[in-house]
Amino acid sequence: MKSIFNNFTGLMKNGKPIDFLATWKKTFDMASEREVALFQKMYSDNWFTYNTPQMSLTAEAIVGKYNLRFMATLIGDESPTPLRRSDGFDIWTKEIPRVGHKFPMNARDYRKLMEVYENPRISETQKVKQIEKTLTHDMQDAYLGCKDVMDFIALKAFSNWGVAQFKPEINNPGGREYEVDYLMPEENMIVSAFNWNNANTKAGKVSPVLMLAAICAQLRDRGIEPGEILMSQDLYYWLRMDESTRLLVKGNDKKAQNVTKAEMEDLLAQNEIPAVTVITRKMGIDKDGKRNAIDPWNHNFICIKPAGTIGEIQPAIEDNELMEEDNVDYMNAGNGIRIAKWRTGESTGQVAAEYTQGSGRLLPIITEIGAIVCLQVRGIVEKEIPADEEGNARMYVTKQEYEKISALSVS
Repeated sequence: MKSIFNNFTGLMKNGKPIDFLATWKKTFDMASEREVALFQKMYSDNWFTYNTPQMSLTAEAIVGKYNLRFMATLIGDESPTPLRRSDGFDIWTKEIPRVGHKFPMNARDYRKLMEVYENPRISETQKVKQIEKTLTHDMQDAYLGCKDVMDFIALKAFSNWGVAQFKPEINNPGGREYEVDYLMPEENMIVSAFNWNNANTKAGKVSPVLMLAAICAQLRDRGIEPGEILMSQDLYYWLRMDESTRLLVKGNDKKAQNVTKAEMEDLLAQNEIPAVTVITRKMGIDKDGKRNAIDPWNHNFICIKPAGTIGEIQPAIEDNELMEEDNVDYMNAGNGIRIAKWRTGESTGQVAAEYTQGSGRLLPIITEIGAIVCLQVRGIVEKEIPADEEGNARMYVTKQEYEKISALSVS
């Protein structure tokens, strides 16, 4: 049985009969033509361009083209879409991962919509508004939930040495274990010699602004132009309020004053450091029947990236576009994401309900991984860092060198 929204006929909007699902199909098509995101703009929309969905694009092809590595997985080939309020992966070995989730609307909610639809005392405008509100909410969650995965992968990789991981017990309930390693160059994985905190800046052990300026200068020497610095809200606030920053901006006589956002931006520009983009993204997952918020960004990290787009998102054509079912209403929501709506009931041996599903096969490709730097500035077990060849103290080392120093100190 197809969607219950096919039953709401005869209503008028702007003097024309309204077909709710047909209207949404046109909305999605127009959005795809204009290449704009529906409902809200995401980080991935700013950093990636969407490729045309491919009939077949395996992980092997991506590895050869973009230098990615995928964690091997043993899994069945025909897994159903998980029923929950968050994102999930069904992994087919060596293929672009499938993302999807579905939302139920039970008979009680449908009864309320019918009461509105059949009530002669409610105007047509109010009826249309109420039905559209219910339809939009389900479509929005189904669509954006798939795009959330692209943000999650990008933000996780940008604050975790170029690696994004999904684990059912942590951030992917109902899904599968999955990992993408973008193979960030070793020289781009950096660890601060000292934690960024008030004690270390006051003791003169670390100067955040000086360190960022040095890293940006080093990148330019390599022919890489830094265009944006990503960090968490709490770290950015600390950077503005720390005494070392206030001293640079206000001078010794006014260092007790707070540094404004405009003053911070001016300080960074004077030191040839790009502007800061504060990461405030949260995703919801359904864990043990409860809604939980997870943060894809590691607050101990800073990421320095080129300005603008740094990669592509490659969709593959969804299975249900190749093999559509007769009793399901489908919509192409753009960017390889498909919306499906159907009913269940006695004829299917299930509880009466309306389901809205969002699904797609998508994978972000970071083409500029060689120009992106991950810098850990907190959560560091501080070690004695050897001086450079000229005997000068070093502000930071590569992750590989830090791990060697840590291993030596343990032995």
